Amino acid sequence: MKAVKGKRIAAAVVDSALLFVGLVAALAVRGAGKEFGDYYRWSVEVLTIVELCFFGLFLLIEVISAFKISDSTYHTVLLSFSLLVFHLTNPDFVRFLFGEQSAALLAADILHFLFFELSVLAVFHFWNYTYKIDCSARLMWIAGGFALLCFAAYIPLCFFDAEIAAVILFLLGIAAALVLLYRRFPWGQANANFYATEALFYSLVGCVVTCGICDALDFVPYGVASFQELPVIVVFLAIYSAFAMRTDRAALQASEYKLRYEQVKTRALKEQIKPHFIFNVLAAIQSLYRVSLDGGDRAVALLSKHLRTNIEAADTDFIPFEKELDNVQVLVDLENMRLEKKVNVVYDVDCTDFEVPILSLQPYVENAVKYSRVNEKEDGYIRISTRRTEEGVLLSVSDNGVGFDPNAVSPSSCGIRNASERFSMLMGVAPAIESAPGKGVTVSVLIKDRPSPSGEEKQKGRKKHENHHR
Repeated sequence: MKAVKGKRIAAAVVDSALLFVGLVAALAVRGAGKEFGDYYRWSVEVLTIVELCFFGLFLLIEVISAFKISDSTYHTVLLSFSLLVFHLTNPDFVRFLFGEQSAALLAADILHFLFFELSVLAVFHFWNYTYKIDCSARLMWIAGGFALLCFAAYIPLCFFDAEIAAVILFLLGIAAALVLLYRRFPWGQANANFYATEALFYSLVGCVVTCGICDALDFVPYGVASFQELPVIVVFLAIYSAFAMRTDRAALQASEYKLRYEQVKTRALKEQIKPHFIFNVLAAIQSLYRVSLDGGDRAVALLSKHLRTNIEAADTDFIPFEKELDNVQVLVDLENMRLEKKVNVVYDVDCTDFEVPILSLQPYVENAVKYSRVNEKEDGYIRISTRRTEEGVLLSVSDNGVGFDPNAVSPSSCGIRNASERFSMLMGVAPAIESAPGKGVTVSVLIKDRPSPSGEEKQKGRKKHENHHR
C-alpha cells in the first residue's frame, strides 16, 4: 500500500510538471534570442516536422501490429491516430504550412480542440478496456456527448476570442471523469503502461491549457504546442522500449524454459529405461519360455510395447489418461513377471477425459512396487484414482504399504523428481506427496480443467507465445 501511495505521489508531481512544460520550454528557448527571430522560428519548424515523423511512425507501428502481428487493439490504433491528427492541427505546424493566414489558423484552432477531445476520450477508452474499470458503454456515450457539446460551444466562442470558456468547461468535465475513474481504478494493477499513458494524458491537457492561457494574455503561443508534444513522444518511445526489453526478456525465459524442459525430459527417459530392469525382465522372459511358449511371447510383446512407449515419449508431451493407464498396466505386468508375490493394482477411476504428461504416473507406481511391500500383505494394493472437482480432476496414486517419514526420508529419487518437474513445467501444478510409517504413501495432483485445443488452435497458440504479446 505504501509503495502504491509513493508511486501516486511521484506521478502527481510529474503530471503537474507536464501541464506547463511546453510553456516553460518555449519561454526558455525564446528568451535565448529574439522573440520571433529566424533561428527560433526555424527551430520550431524543424521540431514540428520531426514530431510529425514520430507520430506517423507510431500510427504505422500500431496498424501493422494490429493487422499483422495481432499485437495491438483498436484502442491503441485509435490513440495513435488521434495524436497524429492532433499534431497535424497544431498551430505551429499550420503556421509552417500556411504562414499567418487568419482563416487557416482559425480552422486549425477549431480542429485542434476537436482532436484534443478525441485524444482524451481515446486515453479514457484505453484505460477502461485495459484495466477493466467497469465504466459502462452508457458512461462512454455520455462523455462523447459532453465532448460534442463543448466543441459546439467552442466554435462560436472562437469568433469572440472567448474560446477559453469552452476549454474550461471541458476541463471541468475531465476533472469529474478523473475523479470517477480514480475511485474505480484497481490500483493494484497499475503498471508502467498506466503511468506512461497518464503522463501522456496530462501532456495533452497541458498543451491546450498553456495555449489557452497564452491566448487569454494576448501572448502569441508560437512554439508552446510543439514543445508540449515532446513529452508525448518521449512517453511513446519509453513504452516501446519497455516492450522491446520485456519481449527480449520473455524470449530469453522461454529459451531457458525450453532448455530446462529438454534436460528434464532427457533425464526422465533415461530413468524410465533402466538397464537392470531390462536385464531382469529378459531373465524372466527366458524362464517363461521354458514353461510356456505363449507366456514367453506375451512377455516379449509387453516388453516391446513398454520400450516403444518410452521411445515415443521423446516426441510427445501429452497423452490421454486412458493411454497412460495402459502404459502403467504394462509396467505392472512386467514387474509381476519377476515377482514371486504379485502386486495388486486397483483402478478407482471416475473420469478419464483429460490428458497427462506421457509416462508421468509410472515413476510413482514403480516406486510403490519397489518400496511399499504391498505384495507382502494379504490386503496390499496400489490404487490409482481420479475424482472430478470444481477446479478440475484430482488424480492420486496411493498404497497401503510400509510408508516412510517425510521429514526423515526425502522422496527425491530421480524418477519421482523428474515426474514432478514435468507436471510443474507442462501443467503448472505440483504433485503433493503424503506419507507416514505404516500408513502408506499418497501422491496427489490437481489437474485443472483446460480446453483440448484442435491442431489449428495449438499452432495459433504457439505463434502467440512466440510473438510474446503485450
